[in-house]
Amino acid sequence: METVSRGKVSAGRVVLPAELRKEFGIEDGAEVIFSRTAHGIEIKTLDEVVKQAQELCARYVKPGVSLVDELLRERREEAERD
Repeated sequence: METVSRGKVSAGRVVLPAELRKEFGIEDGAEVIFSRTAHGIEIKTLDEVVKQAQELCARYVKPGVSLVDELLRERREEAERD
């Protein structure tokens, strides 16, 4: 079941309840990402957005393949051609 919490908006700033900030590890000055959804606004920490992007990309990478190594190899090959 979803828990509902109330926050406030003041001068365009959203004030999140302390229990939600604590639960999701949001500290003062933390960067958050706002997304429009079919049901309203979703707020995620930058760390969570990066984690989700990494998980999404990982679906398309074969096990044991390093994308960093692949990128470096491609860059070296490009440099040799120039």
